[in-house]
This record gives sequence, C-alpha cells and structure tokens, in this order.
Amino acid sequence: MNRIFGIGNDIVKISRLESSFKRHGDKFLKRAFNEVEISIFKSLIPTTSITESINDNDSNNNNNNNNNNRGFEYLAGRWAAKESIYKAIGNQDRSKLNFQNIQILNESNGRPYVNLLEPTQSYFKELGINKIHLAISHDTDYAISNVILISE
Repeated sequence: MNRIFGIGNDIVKISRLESSFKRHGDKFLKRAFNEVEISIFKSLIPTTSITESINDNDSNNNNNNNNNNRGFEYLAGRWAAKESIYKAIGNQDRSKLNFQNIQILNESNGRPYVNLLEPTQSYFKELGINKIHLAISHDTDYAISNVILISE
C-alpha cells in the first residue's frame, strides 16, 4: 500500500536567482543545476541577455524585464522544486541529496516531472520512495513548487 512519505513546498523570488547568476555566472549554474537544465536555461535566454545580465550591476532597477525573463523563471521554478524535494525528505540524511542529481524536466504537454540521477536515485529507492508528484507555478516576481513523495 502506498503512503505519503513527505510533502514539501518552496517559494523563491525570481530576481534572487538572477542576482546569483549575475554574481557567479556558470559557476552558480553548475552548483545547482545539471547540464540538461543549464542547456534549457541558455536556450530560453538570448546570449546577449546573459552577457547584459552579468554586466548589469543595477539589480534594483524596476524598469528592467529581469523578472519577466523566461530563462530566470525557469531557473527559479527548478530551484523551488529541488528545495521542495529537500524539505519533503524531512529528517532523513540530506547529505545524500545533490541538486545536480535532481533533474526537473517537462513532459511534452509541459507538465514538470522529476528525473533522479545516481546516487540520489538509489537513495530514494532505499527510502522506499517510488513516486514524486510535482507542481511548479510562476508569477511576475516569484516561482513556487509543491512536492509529494509517495512510498511503498
């Protein structure tokens, strides 16, 4: 019989992810996201916007389109999803979780899903987690995620 193992949610300000990218560039991306997610992010934001984002030191300018940029919405949604999973694990050994091994992708209809990579995938199997329900939503300034972990 299946049961709920854990529930997690997270909300993140989109500009926070953009600010981290401005300060750290690809180093930030590689710490939190895997190559597939980074590739999708870069396909959503023109190269000129990436360069401008890194060179733009005026992060308090409310007239810019930073929060409306699909690439940073994408990153913020993925960050919120990974944090939601982290929270849903609860008091388990979180040291076995690595954001790069938690891949957040989309089905052809746009529905997000979680693809766990090793060794995180094996850890979830050890815990008996066999299903992850995920929802991600964006607004002008924020991205939010909710996760339900199901175990056998």
